[in-house]
Formats: sequence, structure tokens, C-alpha cells
Amino acid sequence: MAMVKNLRMAVDIGGTFVDALVFNFDDGTLETKKVSTTPKSPHVSVLDSVTQLVDSSSSVGEFIHGTTLGLNAILERKGAVVGIIANEGFRDIFELTRGNLPFAQMYEFDYEQPKNIVPRFQTVGVRCRINNKGEVVQDLDVEQLKEKLIYLAEEVHVDAIAVSFLHSYANSMHELQARDFIAQLYPQIPVSVGSEIAREYREYERTSTAVLDGYIKPVLGQYLVDLQSGLQEQDFQGAFHVMRSGGGAMTVQQAKDAPLLTVLSGPAGGVVGTQFIANETGRKNLISLDIGGTSLDTCVFTKGRPSEVYEADIDHMPVLIPLFDIRTIGAGGGSIAWMDQDLLKVGPQSAGADPGPACYDRGGKNPTVTDAALVLGYLRPEWFLNGEMHIDQSLAEKALQETICEPLKMSVSEAASSIFRIMVSKTVAAVREITVERGLDPREFSLVGFGGAGPMFAPMIAMELDIPEVLIPPVPALFSAWGMLTSDLEYQNSKTILLPFNEDTLPVVQKHATEIANEAESIMVLQVQDTIPILVKKYLSLRYQGQEHTLDVEYVDKSSIETIEASFNKIHSERYGHQFEEKLEVVAVRSRIIGEVRKPDLSKVIKHDSSNNEVLTTKLFDYSSGNSVEAPVVNRESLVPDQVMEGPLVIKENTSITVIHGKQVAVSDQLGLLTIRRKK
Repeated sequence: MAMVKNLRMAVDIGGTFVDALVFNFDDGTLETKKVSTTPKSPHVSVLDSVTQLVDSSSSVGEFIHGTTLGLNAILERKGAVVGIIANEGFRDIFELTRGNLPFAQMYEFDYEQPKNIVPRFQTVGVRCRINNKGEVVQDLDVEQLKEKLIYLAEEVHVDAIAVSFLHSYANSMHELQARDFIAQLYPQIPVSVGSEIAREYREYERTSTAVLDGYIKPVLGQYLVDLQSGLQEQDFQGAFHVMRSGGGAMTVQQAKDAPLLTVLSGPAGGVVGTQFIANETGRKNLISLDIGGTSLDTCVFTKGRPSEVYEADIDHMPVLIPLFDIRTIGAGGGSIAWMDQDLLKVGPQSAGADPGPACYDRGGKNPTVTDAALVLGYLRPEWFLNGEMHIDQSLAEKALQETICEPLKMSVSEAASSIFRIMVSKTVAAVREITVERGLDPREFSLVGFGGAGPMFAPMIAMELDIPEVLIPPVPALFSAWGMLTSDLEYQNSKTILLPFNEDTLPVVQKHATEIANEAESIMVLQVQDTIPILVKKYLSLRYQGQEHTLDVEYVDKSSIETIEASFNKIHSERYGHQFEEKLEVVAVRSRIIGEVRKPDLSKVIKHDSSNNEVLTTKLFDYSSGNSVEAPVVNRESLVPDQVMEGPLVIKENTSITVIHGKQVAVSDQLGLLTIRRKK
């Protein structure tokens, strides 16, 4: 849908805050707003942010939304009652899982699998069979299907149904038959079909994907309906898009149909924003570090592109969807500091938006990272959200004193600095996981810090990992929403074909690649109605014969066998340090269809106002020396291009603060980026 007005709005809802911004293409202005999340009715806070940003929603041409509501439902086990329909004799595929232990628990002899989200009595088998060549061996028994459906709907009272049959990647006929039959008999029950989300082999992984989609479909579906209705009541007439976990946006209807594709849509916005910085600055190696109120998300970029995967685990359950390779841990500004006997720990529990950190004065008694930041001088009550939200430092000190100081017999400042050191240690571990453990040297990367707490922690992380430079983007606290604002529309699909890769099979591979690309392009055309340029990309998922996992090689029509083999060998050598002589096998063909939207001009957004150059001072904890020192405080909007500032220093703005320590220096540029490096 074309934009009806020249306003583009993006809203990212997290566990603690809603980040909203709107860009005006006519005058290049950017307006921002940050409001507290309303956990019981999350759409209310989103609508509130919209009304605070624009006089009328009718002026908004496009609304792009990112949410982790689906992910939170899975992690907190607050999803729907799901029924599973599988082949007769194979009803236990989801419950049996894989026999291998998760890597992190490999040596935990007392490890127990998490409780299954679908009890066995909610799973049924139906007579039907398709073989691995896509041939029908046994027709779908519709009468038996009806009998099983009545049981699931009227005795178990399921909220959603997941349908997953063997070899549906080769022929999805029976799954689609079952879907249509359920829609006729029980139209009120949403259905998730494995082959519609992931037309790929591995029956357990495909079943898990369908189950998780069904698990969050009623939750996210109702949320999107409520949000869409609220926007319409505000006279919104533009295009409503939802961020995908693998980047790009999709229509709200697609999000309702396949909500699993949105599980990491919030963090994905930050990755897309980092991609924008990579494109603007020409930097190739980046690490994004997004620290909000509830969680920390990090992703590594090589050759200017983020790491992507087509299979991942969510709480030990696999999903076959394209997404950014993001590492998430429970560590943020709202993370609770607590005592485990005589050990101080931070997170993963979060105080959230309600009651929030102790300093919010909303009844919270537990000390958090935000409370520690107040004590260390990194925050001041009058700075927080530009003074629009009241916080009380005395309550922060009281919570630290009662919970941490008394049992450990330390001062309030010692307790606060210990909390920060633990946070830094946890963050360093997450970054090492996606760099060092993959043969990448963090010292060859730039660290991009954003989120409400990212600019506060990123300089410390850089010191610990010896990362040469830190980049703090404009409006860092809302940078994930900024990424959504710069995001193209996107649609991806795939199909397992499992063929040896040679001259004989190349025509078949080309045929499948063209078919899925045409299918995806037609879906994108319906979405944009020829109003924006469309870019078509094709990929082959290849592996050496005998291997398990694949690597993707971009495929161009008429590409030769030799060219594709050379590309694969090069990627394999870069990833693993070697290559083999074995022949290649094509596991799947993939397509990515991109609808290229108009991007905001970052240089026009940044306003340099040197008149607002009042310099304050604060006493803060200098991480590089371990001492409390008097440091200047400057307004970020007062900075001019190429201005150099030596630490220790605090740079404050409306919704975030950047802390520069004693051995660091910061430089501003024309794009509004802050670059923090070691002093020479």
C-alpha cells in the first residue's frame, strides 16, 4: 500500500518501555516519545505513544511495529492451549524431541528437559501418508479427522491447532486438506500448518515450528486486532506493517497468519538500524549491543551484513524460520540484583514497568541496575526521560542497603559498582559467544551501543574486550524503532529439495528456485501494489555430501556449477578455516523478496545547537580507575561535528546517557554518531 501521507511512524514495545518515533519526509524532522509499557493491556501504551506524537493518526502514511509479545508468551509459558494433529503412529514426534542435550547443558548430569508445552492428551494421530518423494501412499481419512477434531475442540477445548504430517515439505496436500476441513468445522479455532511456515525437512523441527506458531497465535492475534482497532478509532488510514525476526516488515495480516515470524521483531529493529550505520559509514565489522529495561540483545556483522540463521531454538524448542542470529540474555536496566546465599547475582528477573526499579516509587522494593546507576552518578533524577518521569535516589539507596549491603557488609557505592561489574561480565560472555567462540576477534570490530542502557555500558564492554571503538547512534534509546523506520518490506520462503548438485540436477534446481521466487514475488506485489521497486534474490542451501548443516550461496540465473561451487568453498573456508573435496548437495532453495521503501536521511535529523552548551558536573564512578571522580556533563544536542571530548564525561540527552571513562575520548560527526576510542 502506498503511503497516503508523508509521515512514517515506528513503535517498538518492550517489557519496560514503548519507544515511538515519527519521521516527516517533507521537512526531515524526527519526533520521539518514550512511555511506560502497560503489561495487562499492552496495546494501550502503544496507542498512547501514538496520540502523544501526532495530532491525528490520519496524517500517518505507514505504521511499523515491533513487539516481543509472542516471545514473552513462550518464555513465560502464557500461550494458548494447542492441539496437535499428526500422522497416526507418529503423534509423539513433538514430545520425543531430539535425543541430544543442549550444548550449554552437555555436562549437567542432572539436566531435565523443560516441561512440554503440549501434554500428550492434546495430541492426536490421523491416518494418512505421503512418502519422501511427495507421493500419496494413503489418503487422508476425513472421517477420522472429524472424530479427532471433535475431541480436541469439545473435550480438550483447545485454543489453536497445529497440523504437521510427515514429508509435507515434498507435498503439503494433506496438511492443506486438514487445514480447510478444520476451518469448515470450527472456523473460530486458528490453525498453524507446518509446511506453510517452513516447507523444509526434519519432521520434529517442522512440527515444533507449527506448535509454537499455534501457541502464540491467539495471544498475538488478539493483540494485533486490539491495536488495529485502536488505530482505526484514531482515524489511521495508512499501511500497518509488523517487523519480521529476520529483518524487513510484513503486513499485519501476514503477522496474524504466521505470528512466529515476529518473535524477535523488536530486537530485529536494532539489527536493521545497525545495518543502516554500516551502510552509511562503510564499516564492515560491527557488533550490535542493545540493552533495554528487560533484556540484552547482541548480533555480529561481518562484511557489512548481520549473521542470519534459518533454524534456531526458543527456550529449547527449535523453529525453522529466517531470523537474525541474535543472542539474548535477561540483563537490562530493570534487572534485579539479589542474593543467592552469599553470592550477589543480577537478573534474569526484571522489575519490568510495574512496579519497576525501586527508584520509580511504584512499590518496587528490589534493587536494580537502574538503581545502581543512580548511586554511581551515571543517572540523575532530573535527567531521567528529560525530567518527565520522577525517580527517587533515596529509594534506590534504601533498596541496595537492605538487600545487598547488609548481608555483604559493604557500602552502597560498593554494592552498586559490584552490580555493574556483574552486568559487564554477563554482557562480555554474550559477546564472546558470537565472536570468540566462532573464531572472530572482537578487537577487529566496532561496538554499536543503543537501547536505554546500551550507551552506558558499551564503553565498559569495549574496555573489557579491547574493542577499539564504540559507536553511539542518534536517539540511542529508541534506535530499534529507528531501525524499523528504515526497514524495507520483505518476504522470504524456502523449499527442501535434497538433490546432489551436478550438471544433471542443475535444471531441476533452477526450476525450483524460480518457482519459489515467483511465488514470493507475487505475494510481495499484492502487498505493495507496484508502488515501490521490488528486488528478487535467490539462494541455494548447500553442504558437502555427508554433512548435516548447510551454508547459503546467492544464486543468479544461469550461474554455472563451477561458480556456485567456488562461492560455497570460499564461504566454508571463511567460516570453518578449511574446505573438502567432496561433492556438493542442495538441501533447499530460498528466496528473499525486498520491497525497497524510501529511507529517512539521517543527516537531516541531527540538529546541532551549540547555544545549549551549559556544562554541569557530577560525581561518578570511573570504571577505568575504579575511583569516584568529578566529571563534566554536556548536552548531546550541543555537540558540533568533529568536537573532541576527553573522559571521564557524561553526555546526556532526552532518553539516554553515555558514560565515557578516564582512558577514553569521544568524537562527534556530521551524522550525529558518537565515536568513543581509547586515548592515545
